[in-house]
Amino acid sequence: MARRRKNKDLASVLVLLPWWMSGVMGVAAFAAIRWLFPLFFSGNPILAALAIAMRPLAWLALVFFAALAVVSAMRQPHRASNKTGKAVTSSAPEHRLEPLLPNAGGTTLFVPSNPSTWSLQSLQSLEWKRFEHLCAWYYDAFGLTAETLAAGPDGGIDIKLFKPGNRTAPIAIVQCKAWQKPVGVALVRELLGVMTHEKVKRGIFITTANYTDDATAFAATNQIQLVSGVAFVAKLQALDAARQKDLLERAFSGDYATPTCASCGVKMVSRASAKGAFWGCINFPKCRTMLNRRAGTAEASLA
Repeated sequence: MARRRKNKDLASVLVLLPWWMSGVMGVAAFAAIRWLFPLFFSGNPILAALAIAMRPLAWLALVFFAALAVVSAMRQPHRASNKTGKAVTSSAPEHRLEPLLPNAGGTTLFVPSNPSTWSLQSLQSLEWKRFEHLCAWYYDAFGLTAETLAAGPDGGIDIKLFKPGNRTAPIAIVQCKAWQKPVGVALVRELLGVMTHEKVKRGIFITTANYTDDATAFAATNQIQLVSGVAFVAKLQALDAARQKDLLERAFSGDYATPTCASCGVKMVSRASAKGAFWGCINFPKCRTMLNRRAGTAEASLA
C-alpha cells in the first residue's frame, strides 16, 4: 500500500513538470535496469543473476515514464520565456484566449474577445501583468519612456517613467494593482517609501478598482496621484481614435485573462484543492506561487 501511494505521488508530481523530465527519467531508468545494474553486481554471482533477471522490467519503466511524459505534454500550456533580474521594456506574451472570466463574487461574466471601446468591465478582465503593460503603453503614447520590471519582487515599483532620451533618473514611479477590492492606505504609504528611497518626487498609483478614504487623504498630502479604474477608463477614452484602437488591440491580443506567475513570468494554470479552485504556477513544485481563482487578477501569494 505504501509503495503504491509513493508511486502515485511520484506520478502526480511528474505530470505537473515539463514533459522532458519524465522522458529523461525513463531513459535513465531503462539504462540502469538494462545495463548498469548487471554491470555493477557482476562481482556477485547471486546479485548478478538477479539483475539479469530484472532486465525485462527496463521496458516497463520506459513505458511508464513515456506515458507520464505524454500526459505532462498534454497538460502543460505553452511556456512564455522571460528573463528575470533586469528591467525590460513593455511587451505582452501571446497565449490562448479565455473569454469566460470569474469576477469577485465567484460567478462568471463574459467579455468580448475584441472589445471596440474601453469600459470598466473590459479593463477589469485583464490579468495583472497585462494591466501593467497597458499602463506602460498609455504613458508611451504620450512620448514618455515607460520601463516595466521583469518577473520577481518589484519592491513597490511596477513602472518607471523617464523623459525621452534620458534613462538615468525616473521622473515618476507607477504602482499598478489589478484588484477587485479597494486599495487601502498601507499600499499608498509603501509607494511613498519607495519614492523616498528612489529620490523621486512624483508617484502614481493605478488600480482597476478604487481607493479607501484614508488612502485618498494620505495621497493628497504626499505628491501621489491616485487613478481608479473608472478614472483610468476615462483617460483611455479621452485618447484619439487611433491611439485607443492601438491600445485595445495590444491589450486584448492573445491570452489577456490567464494570470501570469509573479515569480516566473509564465502563464499559470487552473488547479483544484479541498479549499477550492486556484491558479498555480506551471513550474510547481519548484515554484509555489498561487492566486485565488475567485479573485481572478488579485495579488499573488506564496505557499
